[in-house]
Amino acid sequence: MKENNPGKTGAVLMKHFAAILITGLLAAGGYTALCATADMKHILPNTAVNDIDIGGMTLEEAIAVLKEDAQIRKKASGFTVSYKDNEYKIDVSNALTLDYENAAREAFHIGHSGFITRGAARLKAYFAGNHIEHPPVTEDSEALHEQIKASGLLSAATPAKDTYKIENEKLILTAGAAKKPDTDKLSKELLSAVQTRSFGQVISCPSASNDTANLEQVYREVYTPPANATLDPGKDYAIKEAVTGVDFNLENAKKLLAETKKGEIVKIDLIYTYPQIDAQNLKEHLFIDDLSSYTTIVTGRSNRLTNVKLAAEKCDGQILLSGEEFSFNNTVGEQNAKNGFKTAGATLNGKPVQAYGGGICQVSSTIFAAALYANLEIVERWEHDYVSSYIDAGMDAAVAWNELDFRIANNTLYPLILDVDDEDGYLTVTIRGTKTDDAVVDIQTETLDSSSEDHLEVATYRNVYTGDKSQLFTQQIARSRYMR
Repeated sequence: MKENNPGKTGAVLMKHFAAILITGLLAAGGYTALCATADMKHILPNTAVNDIDIGGMTLEEAIAVLKEDAQIRKKASGFTVSYKDNEYKIDVSNALTLDYENAAREAFHIGHSGFITRGAARLKAYFAGNHIEHPPVTEDSEALHEQIKASGLLSAATPAKDTYKIENEKLILTAGAAKKPDTDKLSKELLSAVQTRSFGQVISCPSASNDTANLEQVYREVYTPPANATLDPGKDYAIKEAVTGVDFNLENAKKLLAETKKGEIVKIDLIYTYPQIDAQNLKEHLFIDDLSSYTTIVTGRSNRLTNVKLAAEKCDGQILLSGEEFSFNNTVGEQNAKNGFKTAGATLNGKPVQAYGGGICQVSSTIFAAALYANLEIVERWEHDYVSSYIDAGMDAAVAWNELDFRIANNTLYPLILDVDDEDGYLTVTIRGTKTDDAVVDIQTETLDSSSEDHLEVATYRNVYTGDKSQLFTQQIARSRYMR
């Protein structure tokens, strides 16, 4: 039987411990020496920034080398981008920069920080090297987007007209059919190309779904407001065909498209609105009814008579389409000698004066009275300083170039025409159009209690009745204040 010798075993262990200790001390001493002998003025060997070797350089030398590299990259940063068989030129040099100074300092910092870490950094540099990827920094993302936009690439999205058709009163689209350039991904690829110096290659632009924006464009193309047949001023007032309105629920369509798998068909119900008046209806009813007529007596000297006749001639035959306004000033024009007007009696700030166009207010007032009885909308109307001799108080309409205008609007469904006739001392305005109901209009003026010895105040009312005289409504059209 073998006996244990504790003394002998302890001696062996002590020898092993001593060996390990000596080895550790030698290693520590070597590592300390490695730390102590580090070159504090130069970048560690085998160090590269963006694949540019700057090992062994001073910080200043590294900055200079990386600056030159950055300038080379910026000068070469004009790229060709392909998208759908077309190519676009995009220069990104003014939209990004390489921060070469910070890159050089980052490389220099390796191995020049704390005493204890220097040795490890030197060992890593010798055996593995230091490779620093310092990517370009987007200096102005908006500028980068503007360069992409300037290339024309953004207009390369799938045309809306190629993504839909209309069949059986339905809008038919294919989910995922609409594509557009993915500018976010393209921006990253452009920056990556600068980083890797891939200047000569053509960059293929990524695509992104454009279904939502495309649907909005489809809506703009498909949507058509309904329009009654009317007259075309650009074609000598020839009849213009009616338009059937087309619409669809855009928000519901977006939701439906979003819920549909790519490649599947989407059918959206179209809403059609048919016009009230077609071309045949307009042709048969155009200007067939006298909606109203009003006459005033024309008196005065030769110049005044000339002015009234000239203004009447300019207003005669004026056509107002449905919804259109008539402006007396725009129709008659400026009253001056060049336009054929003469000086005649007028009123300025309550005082009688001689002015070019004196007397033309009789034309605007007679049209106003006719418009009241035709139940037209009165847009703008002013009273005179004094009650006019040719028309009752509250029934006049004063005008003055660039100051006071008289305007009415055609609030009927059909076109209107003004017949303005100045013959044999009578000025007659007839408004012709198309009567669509049996309404009867009665105009009343009322002297108000606020009238005084110095002023007369009059309210003008329009009463509209049905054919059997049951009242529909009463409307105050004007409130006039005159000096006595």
